[in-house]
Amino acid sequence: MPSVMPGTVPGAMPGTVPNGPFAPDRMNATAYAPTESKRRKPAGPIVVLSILGLTFLSFAGLMGLIWVNDMGIIGIMRLGTIWIAAVCIVMGLVVIILGFRGRRTGGLIPLGLVAGGCALCMTIISGTYGVYYRDLGASGINTVVSLSQSVSARNSDGMNDVQKDGIFVADASDATFETLQQGVAFSGENYNTDQAIIDWSDWDKTHGPHTVKMLDGKTSISNCPVGTITIAATQAQVHIVLPDSCTYAFGTADSYSTSSDVGGKYEMVYNNYMGPSFVFFEAESATNGPDHEWLYKESAMPDNGPELKINIPYVVEARVNVVYASDWEGSTFQPLADIYDGNSTSKNTTEQSE
Repeated sequence: MPSVMPGTVPGAMPGTVPNGPFAPDRMNATAYAPTESKRRKPAGPIVVLSILGLTFLSFAGLMGLIWVNDMGIIGIMRLGTIWIAAVCIVMGLVVIILGFRGRRTGGLIPLGLVAGGCALCMTIISGTYGVYYRDLGASGINTVVSLSQSVSARNSDGMNDVQKDGIFVADASDATFETLQQGVAFSGENYNTDQAIIDWSDWDKTHGPHTVKMLDGKTSISNCPVGTITIAATQAQVHIVLPDSCTYAFGTADSYSTSSDVGGKYEMVYNNYMGPSFVFFEAESATNGPDHEWLYKESAMPDNGPELKINIPYVVEARVNVVYASDWEGSTFQPLADIYDGNSTSKNTTEQSE
């Protein structure tokens, strides 16, 4: 019996190529034949549309809650962060369930990208709020005044002031001006009701006149406050009542703007709009009329800029505005002080708001 060479097929002579099922080509074709793979099914339109519908319904509920409770930017920011976090959690759970069931996300990918973008925006806004607003020391603030409705006080914040029923009023004394120069933050609980009023309408009665050089080279007599004060606020309105035609600006000596207010109920402003700021609905600024002619006439503008500079480190759901005495219809210092001291039985608490 002939011997079989190693590596050869039995029954075949060396040097010959066998036919039949043991042929090399057929053996290789069988070993490397492609296998059929089943493509996983997508999430499907029912799942995608259900998630989209629930997202719209929850967003409508969020807007309704904001409107019913008349929320400002702080409430909107908090609820918005909670809402987008809940949306991302729900979508993540749906993706996990689809994975366990052997399905692809499919049409959920665009929704996930939109939700992720919204979450990123809310993270940036919330982070900015936490970093800037909470760091009072870095904002140059030495005094924090609570405007809570429950606070009733007299001359308790280094100023000649009176506080009652959520309304704070300070006068034109040197103590008030010096404290404001060092920095004061007014912290309220309700933008619509909590007010701080810096009543300098009678500044000329407690301070003597001084000469001012104007842009046209001439000099003029002024009875207006001069210097830089620092005011911050949250969930409150701060009104600075000045004698008619006094010059003022928001900012510092190096950089300032001549608007009549900074901030609002739906605004979060840092460093006089120079820092990260978020404005959803900007309030109108009124700087017209004869008392504001100093904005347009060199003969009425001091050569080194407005005499009073109001530095705003931050306002969060708050507004700081300047009103001339002839336009002011709210509370003033002396009537409220008389009420607190028991010398009067009436007061004017008309709100001056946007």
